[in-house]
Amino acid sequence: MHESMKPISLVKGQHQEYMFVKYDASRNHAIVFIDDAILALDLDSLKMSIGKDIMHWRFRTHAVDLTGAYVILVGSYKESAGEHISRYVAIFLDLATLRAVNMTLLCSVYQFTSRTFTYHSDNGVSIAINSERNMAIIGLSAENIIIFLSINVTIPWSENSPIHVIRTEVSSQYHTGFGQSVAWIDNTLVAVNILNVGNPIWSQSEVWVFDIDKSFQRPLFIFPNNQQKLYVRPPPRFLQILSWSKNLFILEDNRQALLIPSQPAGYFSSLNTNKTLQVLAFESVPCIAGTYKNTSDFGPCTVCPPQTKNVGNQPCSQCESCAPTSFCPSAAVGDVSLHTYPSYIQAFSYPNKPYMNNYDDLLVHNIFTIGYSRRCIIMSALFWTTIAVTLSIVIWLFMVLLKMSSSSRAQNHRNKAKRLLKKADIVNQGERWVGGLFTLAILLIFGFTFRFASGFLKLYPIETSDISQISCDDTMRNALFDSLLQMPLPYPDGSQWRIFDMLDNQSFIMTLDLLSTAADCSSITVQQNRHGVNYLNMPITSCVLQPDNSTRSVSFLLPTHQINLQINISGPFFVGGMRLCLYGIGYMNGVSRLRTLDMCKTFWTENETLSRFTTLHMVLIKMINLTKPLEVGGEIYYDGRWSPTFAETSLSDKLIYEQDGYHLRYIAERTILSITMNEQPFYLQNTQEPIVRKAELAFHTLLFCTLIIELFGMSFLFFRLIAAPLFRLILSCCHHNKRSENIEQLPKMNESNSESYRL
Repeated sequence: MHESMKPISLVKGQHQEYMFVKYDASRNHAIVFIDDAILALDLDSLKMSIGKDIMHWRFRTHAVDLTGAYVILVGSYKESAGEHISRYVAIFLDLATLRAVNMTLLCSVYQFTSRTFTYHSDNGVSIAINSERNMAIIGLSAENIIIFLSINVTIPWSENSPIHVIRTEVSSQYHTGFGQSVAWIDNTLVAVNILNVGNPIWSQSEVWVFDIDKSFQRPLFIFPNNQQKLYVRPPPRFLQILSWSKNLFILEDNRQALLIPSQPAGYFSSLNTNKTLQVLAFESVPCIAGTYKNTSDFGPCTVCPPQTKNVGNQPCSQCESCAPTSFCPSAAVGDVSLHTYPSYIQAFSYPNKPYMNNYDDLLVHNIFTIGYSRRCIIMSALFWTTIAVTLSIVIWLFMVLLKMSSSSRAQNHRNKAKRLLKKADIVNQGERWVGGLFTLAILLIFGFTFRFASGFLKLYPIETSDISQISCDDTMRNALFDSLLQMPLPYPDGSQWRIFDMLDNQSFIMTLDLLSTAADCSSITVQQNRHGVNYLNMPITSCVLQPDNSTRSVSFLLPTHQINLQINISGPFFVGGMRLCLYGIGYMNGVSRLRTLDMCKTFWTENETLSRFTTLHMVLIKMINLTKPLEVGGEIYYDGRWSPTFAETSLSDKLIYEQDGYHLRYIAERTILSITMNEQPFYLQNTQEPIVRKAELAFHTLLFCTLIIELFGMSFLFFRLIAAPLFRLILSCCHHNKRSENIEQLPKMNESNSESYRL
């Protein structure tokens, strides 16, 4: 170029709606496209050639791109000079002659020339040619469509049309300026500028990157994102994008430009300054924890697949494997054991009413049954009573043998034993020595009965009683149970149970264990959302990193039981799961006892991170246990605790990603955990009362002992009145039959003796 070159005036006294300047490197020409002409300036000779025959001036150029052999113009075309409507077309020009070779209709929709033949920033049209693939991509932001042209440079241009529309992609988001500017990143990827986006965070515009061999409904990634943020305020709009060697250059409407260099695998480009500069250049940064990048481009890093991890602080082109037994979802930052963060509760279902709830039934069943296990047999009163009765029968047989003995010494021992046994006879009041034999069995039954009565009294209430040692059934309790839902209605004087006030005044501390996350304490805030107020900040009382270096625990005091909480985790951090814990201190006040609340619940989804907007609905229910006294007129004890339940949860965005694209994972500014706590208006009342009280137990026990004596007395009476006479009758009959047989045999014996005498 000449050093003495002076400014050259191309157009004098004419306003130009559109003007484009392109450089032809093969000829060292600068080519200028204005409203009604094409100007070619030879930069060597400074000679200018003008071409004015562009479809007879019914065409207005909106976008231009060229190669070393041809030029493609995109703009609006009027079919006749007097028309007020036009359509978008593409014109193929020979670069050497700057003459139009072919025109191709791009869109059948008509536009008013008042908007297409005058400049409007919202009606952006763009084109980018890829000479290696012989394709061109065209963006029509007014129609929100992208058009692909095939370019055939091998055929004679004068005979056949070298450009054809092969594909059209329509944006699913209308009136966004889809296609304001387009650029080829490489032979596979293209970048599309969207002029206006809804709910802008970092900018009013976005650059979407697509794979041209796939549908344009789901981009591969979007710029800016939560890893590649912009700090300019107000949020800028992107007017033009350029790409070379996989780098991206963006021209903004605030007289600034962005340079996002392509980074090698393991790195991504990040803006680390908010200074006001004409060109903001992004810098190379290693992938954040939980992400990796195995390609070279200007985009963000992506999350590690399930069962792999990246601990961070170093470039990562491939995530490393997790331990087989660890909790390792997507975007894992380390090995986490769920056994370290278990779920547990304090409120369990109240026992049902026992099958046998009558003391007499329980006593009879315990005394007169034998179990099958060794423990049950040893504890059975019937087993030991059977042994005692067997021993008594043996002694009775021994006494019978002594009676049959002719020894006077044996008779003396028998008489002494009879006198002793008569004194021990409690069945026949000392009348018969046989009754004394069975007194041992009766006393044995009495012992088991009193042992059962004493132990059964100690099996109340269930909170303080141990495992039953008086019966084969170790679940036996001296308790009846009843559960019902109640409304906390006051007494006529306006008072109510003290336990209600104790429950309402109990303070809660909530702890959130954020599992498998790289978020630090500075990234976490807690707020209370209230109607009529934007939000109220809540102080964090504790924020610690657990020993596994992958879990961040945050604690804060809840001001009330009914609250709408929002936990904000700002930045590009992912959360694999969380454990929610509630803690409240209990105390005793007279007969009312407030139980300590200590519960935890773990939430996670298999192989997925928590949703960018996770919601939990917690419902608190009052549980009040009434324990009635063992003695009539005693104190009733009130035991109260809270029972948290989770009515609804939304944990994962998996279905959203599958439907709308995985790029959504990287565009959220923060992860939000929304926790709503409410109280049910009713409470659960569990009532516990004894099956039998002390006085009633003593009466029924003595009545049972009397019944045992009467049963043995009836047994003896049965033996004396029925069994003994029947036994004597049988013996008498047997003796009579034997005597008759002897009498019949006597004559036969006499005859036999007479014959023997004669001989």
